[in-house]
Amino acid sequence: MPGKLKRRVADLKRNRVRELAGRFLTVPFALLAAALLVFWQREALPPAAPGMLTMASFILAAVGLALSAGFNRSRVFAVLLVLVLAETVLALPAPVGFDARLYGAAVFYFAAVLLPLNILAFSLFRDKGLFTPAGRTRLALVAGQVLLAAVMVASQDADVAAFVARDSLVLRGTTPLPRTAVLLLAAGAAVLALRLFRRPVPVDGAFFYTLPAVAAAFHFREPAALPLFFAAAAAMLTVAAIQESYSIAYRDELTGLPSRRALQEELARLGDRYTIAMVDIDHFKLLNDKYGHDVGDDALRLVAALVTEVPGGGRSFRYGGEEFVVVFPGLGLEEARPCLEEVRQRIAARAFVVRGTKAAKRVSVAVSIGAAEGGGRQGMPEQTLKRADEALYRAKEQGRNRVCT
Repeated sequence: MPGKLKRRVADLKRNRVRELAGRFLTVPFALLAAALLVFWQREALPPAAPGMLTMASFILAAVGLALSAGFNRSRVFAVLLVLVLAETVLALPAPVGFDARLYGAAVFYFAAVLLPLNILAFSLFRDKGLFTPAGRTRLALVAGQVLLAAVMVASQDADVAAFVARDSLVLRGTTPLPRTAVLLLAAGAAVLALRLFRRPVPVDGAFFYTLPAVAAAFHFREPAALPLFFAAAAAMLTVAAIQESYSIAYRDELTGLPSRRALQEELARLGDRYTIAMVDIDHFKLLNDKYGHDVGDDALRLVAALVTEVPGGGRSFRYGGEEFVVVFPGLGLEEARPCLEEVRQRIAARAFVVRGTKAAKRVSVAVSIGAAEGGGRQGMPEQTLKRADEALYRAKEQGRNRVCT
């Protein structure tokens, strides 16, 4: 694929993902803003508010843990787990025989440092499933951190206490957060911002906004602050797990187009007048057999990017294999056909540059298109799709690289 064209395909795919991510990032931002607004109005809250917020925080986390386990979102599960553990430990009183002040300072320190560290670490992992070897290893890492922190706090070692006091005093007067925690929060925000710029996905957006929620919970250090901001973080992560699972189910990973399941929902919403077109890459199997599946994938991405630009308000979907569907709500066949012809010509005018071991070779790509009008007496969407498929076969029989109705 020529460099300019390859960049164009990549830009189109990135723009589609960012448009989708804009909706994903709105939810965690709104939740964080709502938590801040409630906290600023905390004086108007009833005395029982901290207890109610704590209950809400644990309920949201429990729902998130159940959903992330069901959706196999192991990263979300792990971060929710560490949030629950941190909130539980911070709410517990000092054991009998411990200096309450020193115990509280040590627990606060380890929670403030380990939470952003875990959020950053798990954001860099891939979802491997909860009960796979990788999933069990990650859960063991969480358990190991809890055990190590518990041993260090329980030891009441003077060196540990001195280190905690020294690291926590550096920024005293600006924030009660330890210096190490602030550095980890800043590093996590920078890494996640870069990941979101390159490939925006719902879970990374939730991780990004979880960091300031955690920072606010530790910075304000008031009875209502911790459960309020932890509840907001749990809600962000739960919504992100749902959104990402929805995206996987309704969007094709290779091309970025809506998938066949999304097409079924689109067909159910169509009104009394519409046109459906089936688009199929000509000689796709020969292209795969001759040049390999990587070149075939490039062909699919190219066609997807160009089909997405169809004029006339057409909505494009990946149907399966080398087939795409374009739906024109409100447009009749005569209005939609010039739009399809324009797309066909654009695709035929492009070419791949396949670089082999000897010399580069230009390979043309073409598509055949079958279209049918639906609505009213024309029949239901499923019948219209079938007639469009029959028109596609006529286009193949008549020599390919053409539009038939």
